[in-house]
Amino acid sequence: MAETTSGLAVRYQGDFTREELRGRRDRVGAAIGGDAGALVPAAPRHASSDVFRQANDFYYLCGVETPHAYLLVVGNRSTLFLPPQGRQRRDMEGEILSADDPDLAARLTGVDEVLGVQLLASHLHRLKTVYVPQRGAEVAATSWDSLQRADDDVVSDPWDGRPGRAAWFRGLLTGRFPHLEVRDLCPVLNGLRIVKSPREVDLLRRSGALAARGLVEAMRGTRPGMMEYQLAAAAEYHFNAGGAHGSSYRPIVAGGPNAWYGHYGYDDCPLRDGDLVLMDCGPDYRYYASDITRMWPVNGTYTPVQRELYGFIVKYHQVLLRFIRAGVTEVQIRDEAARAMEPVIEKTAFSKPIYEQAARRTLVFAHLTHSVGMAVHDVGHYKGAVIEPGVVFALDPQLIIPEERLYIRVEDTVAVTETGVENLTGDAPLELDEVERTMRDEGVLQRFPPLP
Repeated sequence: MAETTSGLAVRYQGDFTREELRGRRDRVGAAIGGDAGALVPAAPRHASSDVFRQANDFYYLCGVETPHAYLLVVGNRSTLFLPPQGRQRRDMEGEILSADDPDLAARLTGVDEVLGVQLLASHLHRLKTVYVPQRGAEVAATSWDSLQRADDDVVSDPWDGRPGRAAWFRGLLTGRFPHLEVRDLCPVLNGLRIVKSPREVDLLRRSGALAARGLVEAMRGTRPGMMEYQLAAAAEYHFNAGGAHGSSYRPIVAGGPNAWYGHYGYDDCPLRDGDLVLMDCGPDYRYYASDITRMWPVNGTYTPVQRELYGFIVKYHQVLLRFIRAGVTEVQIRDEAARAMEPVIEKTAFSKPIYEQAARRTLVFAHLTHSVGMAVHDVGHYKGAVIEPGVVFALDPQLIIPEERLYIRVEDTVAVTETGVENLTGDAPLELDEVERTMRDEGVLQRFPPLP
């Protein structure tokens, strides 16, 4: 966003105080020890004409939206190294924080010193140990796992094999400063980012509300014969109108048999009468993601079998929500929910034995899944430990029936609180009757049909 200072509009975040950002940097310095340095690079400038989006780790620590910058934390002292912007680029694109005005950058960010990037080398000469993130930088619509898969594909390509930017940066450090011991900063950053501050939860709450609003718009607009991508467009209309930087990942709109593919992303098939459509989406709102999934009938009415299977997974989802809380592990939550679901399975008259078998398998599957935060598959792990207030993750129970290639799921982004759990995407209808009522409303797709 634009921060107005001395009559000029400067690109700088307005979501976190200098004190909160300084506290994050201080925790990094304390974690690595006072004799070591933590060096975090910003994202490079985009080759496209899209608006620049900063790398998550860098933004998390200083809030600066300047490409090709570097942050060095040593103990409780932070130095920001910025490139010059130059008058021509400033006049064309607007002012960003740069080495042209170090006093302004220091005042806004709360760092101890702002220098030009050419002075970074002199500071590294003084260190013996430096910690850097040894993973790809999350930028727009990326997560650590998608970055890892992309790197693996490049490495396995016999006509490519280039190292990722993080590996290239480590190579520069060890080549230019042989005396430096280079260590991984990711465990420290992961530990910080897994527990969200109240302000972060507020941004995630807004992201979740936008996710629900966009999904409901797609639900209202669904009709047989429409294309999957039209539903994605309806959701993204609300994301962008609500101030998001597009989607935090490419929306999944999978009609009928396409839902079998968990990460189906083509979104280019027509929706057929009688099928269910699975939609999984979420915005990138001020650097914070959300994750929501619902399944609904293309023609507006669930069939008896669709009610049986999707209704079961919705019930399980609601039961899981009852047991999520701080002070327990995810295994305890899953076990408690499974015991509560046993009577439901016993009372349900499944239309096929394979459906009951799949329902029973569902109760032993890990339904409390990935963390959600600055990326939809956020860094950090809450599994294997007692869950703390401020942990945010996706709750997405799944019913898998391989004999018929059926994949049924529902998903919300939830935040663990001091007293229980908050469903951040809960504005979207969950109960099947409510879904059907929502689909009877006219949506934006009916008011503005696509061109023939």
